[in-house]
Amino acid sequence: MQQNKETSIGIERTRKRPRTVLVLGGGGMRGMAHVGVLKAMQTLGIEYDAIVGTSIGSLVGAMAAGGYSIDQMEESIRDIQKGDYFKLNFLKLMLKGTRASSMYSGNNFRDKLFGLLPPLKFDEMQVPFYCNAVQLESGGSVFWGVPNLDDISLVDAVYSSCALPGIFEPYERDGKHYMDGGIIDPLPLRFAKTLRPELIIAVDLSVKATFKPPKFSDRVISTLFRSFEICEEVIVEQQLHMHADWRTTLIQPKVGHLSRFDFNEVPEIVALGEEEAYRVLTSHAGTRELVGSDVVPGLACPSTPRDFVSIRIDSDACIDCGMCEMVCETDAFAARPGERASVRKLSNYECTRDHACARNCPTSAIHLGNL
Repeated sequence: MQQNKETSIGIERTRKRPRTVLVLGGGGMRGMAHVGVLKAMQTLGIEYDAIVGTSIGSLVGAMAAGGYSIDQMEESIRDIQKGDYFKLNFLKLMLKGTRASSMYSGNNFRDKLFGLLPPLKFDEMQVPFYCNAVQLESGGSVFWGVPNLDDISLVDAVYSSCALPGIFEPYERDGKHYMDGGIIDPLPLRFAKTLRPELIIAVDLSVKATFKPPKFSDRVISTLFRSFEICEEVIVEQQLHMHADWRTTLIQPKVGHLSRFDFNEVPEIVALGEEEAYRVLTSHAGTRELVGSDVVPGLACPSTPRDFVSIRIDSDACIDCGMCEMVCETDAFAARPGERASVRKLSNYECTRDHACARNCPTSAIHLGNL
């Protein structure tokens, strides 16, 4: 009888809130911001029914879906050092040079994953968990955790989702090779929508033009990483254009100024994720109603709703290149030949917060607000 009562309570609780999918994007060590997001969600009492992770989002997502507490996750990542993951393949590089499969030993990374991830199978997770990888032979995506692709070990699934090309060896399965899912889908909103959620909470870690510029040094490895990030930014822009809708609450922690592999700022990254998540979740229409007034008094009337993005153009800096009109999918700009660009939607309620206009403006003349 007690069990039936608890089941009934669980059903009632589910009916009172939307079916929610949490999407954790890629971004290297910036992904520690995901821990801060989970921390804010716990504080606010916002639950999720499934997790979809990409790259570093797959690592944090697997820990959360496997039942790790916030304290356990913070303790696990607190003492992470670069050497825990990156051990040069000296022998391979010496013997094979550019024919070597990777710069760093994937086995070193895999060994660390065994210590970080819960010893569970996909069907043993507390909530359904999915993570993506790209198959090198076909160039197509796979999502581990879906039927017939859930027999893979959690370590192998997360490793393949995190294996940056040229950095770690690809994961091999049945003669096929798999690498970092962020190559083609760094914020998998398309897949999340196939789970038929009523609410998607998506965490985007790609660099935005209105944030501080990322650390960059003129070296081969830094140039390769930055090139990968630029591709990632463009893909995220398109994903947001096509798939972010009224069901999507978008959290964009301001961590773009940090290096992709900055292991010295982990506590700061977690704090930035928590701060931004708390601000967004308590002001966005899709999640504000899920937070009780006992948690945040007076929440029914937030002082700064995030329903629109404000847009301003510095006319002195504008060079009439027309890029803003070209990249904006919501017709927020007018850029006629021979005239300075103008803003058609000073308060843009359709903006997907992709930052494409500001990122592509060559003179940084566009300023976005209420983000």
